[in-house]
Amino acid sequence: MKIGQSIEARVSTTLAMTPRLQQAIRLLQLSVTELSVYVNEQVAENPLLTLETGDESLPTSQEEPQEYSLDCDDERPNDSLQFEERDPMQEGNTQNPRLRCEQTLQDYLQLQLSLVATNNNEYLTGLVLINCLNAYGYLEVDAAEIAEQFGAELELVEKMIAVMQKFDPIGIFSRNVEECLRVQLQEKNALTPKMDLLLQNIDGLLQGSPSVLARKCKLSIEELQKCLSELRELNPRPSSGFLMNTYDDNVIPDGFIYKNADDVFVFELNMNTLPQILLNSPYYNELRGKLKKPDEKQFLQAKYAHANWLMQALNQRLVTLKRVASAIVQHQQEFFSKGMHGLKSLTLKTIADQLDMHESTVSRITTAKYISTPRGTFELKFFFSQSITSISEGQEDVSAKSVQNAIADLVSKESQTAPLSDEQLVSKLGEKGMLVARRTISKYRKILRIPSSQERRNYYTLGLKKA
Repeated sequence: MKIGQSIEARVSTTLAMTPRLQQAIRLLQLSVTELSVYVNEQVAENPLLTLETGDESLPTSQEEPQEYSLDCDDERPNDSLQFEERDPMQEGNTQNPRLRCEQTLQDYLQLQLSLVATNNNEYLTGLVLINCLNAYGYLEVDAAEIAEQFGAELELVEKMIAVMQKFDPIGIFSRNVEECLRVQLQEKNALTPKMDLLLQNIDGLLQGSPSVLARKCKLSIEELQKCLSELRELNPRPSSGFLMNTYDDNVIPDGFIYKNADDVFVFELNMNTLPQILLNSPYYNELRGKLKKPDEKQFLQAKYAHANWLMQALNQRLVTLKRVASAIVQHQQEFFSKGMHGLKSLTLKTIADQLDMHESTVSRITTAKYISTPRGTFELKFFFSQSITSISEGQEDVSAKSVQNAIADLVSKESQTAPLSDEQLVSKLGEKGMLVARRTISKYRKILRIPSSQERRNYYTLGLKKA
């Protein structure tokens, strides 16, 4: 075996991650708010840039500047932010890219708050409490935690909780099911000692039989049935019947979905929220004629080059966002018309291959980008979902989110005396053409916070059925 040194020439291609390329890649994943902050910082640092706020100077959504490749090989996780399904717009409003206004539970509570708050501190504390409600109308955050987090007085927080628990719908702002039912019984003057004892042991019914609960509460079966009959008249989910805000009110949509003249859903950029910068060429020419020192000329040239690059990078971000969002909308037409049942399986790779982009570019441009649709406001990553194999001939594979929605729909319509087991759900979904394993059903149930069939049977016995 001969050991020695030699010289060999090789040709290879590598991607050089220059500082500007890194900055351009970073721009892709910035939200509208973060982008505005970044652009304002650049304008403050570069005397050749000016920020244009008027709509007249903004390019239209049809303008497509020259593209510059920003792809790179590093991967990002396919996180998706799932938002709840909302009611579609009325037929007469489908041409409007903005959503039709609906009164949400938050709006309704805020209206009541404005009538009872005696000062600004009470009103602001009430707004904080409203924003802390979960999807069922419960206040899961402790009063002390709210006071500490928002710098409010604990007594004021507790006072406003007590006041707002009397808001309509009754039971709102309760900390749990027991308190929710207790508040409703107090409102009806029906909180008897027997009922109070039953509420203290309400979890026992969800975990055991009614006879065990009767002995624990020292009630006869007849007395227990009477109490349960009264509980069935109550509402354990005060938010039912109301539209809920499923996204942060501070979220600014990057675009809108609406139907065009051909009855096809299309994407339109929300140009009103995008920062637009202009290069002050007259000022640059003036300075270039006055500056004499080499270092001053070098500084001016660097600022000029950076201004041109930033304008190109911002335009490229718009082009990439529009191309990716339009491709997603093209794939998810049935979702906008039918809801969750129409959501198709879609991966980053599918969009990347269609647009001749790298998956990481698609991942970045769909991060923290929101679109306002006829069914609510969603992050673009919501529309990416793994596929579940369809067993129906000629039918496309369905998305995991569609399967989850189908499970929730089956459970909502199941018999209260014979809730569907996981095996039965597998069979029911199979009839719909969805090939799903039992362990997948169990996994999706946990994601959807749906109890087991036995727990639901006990739940229905108490009368706390889904609203």
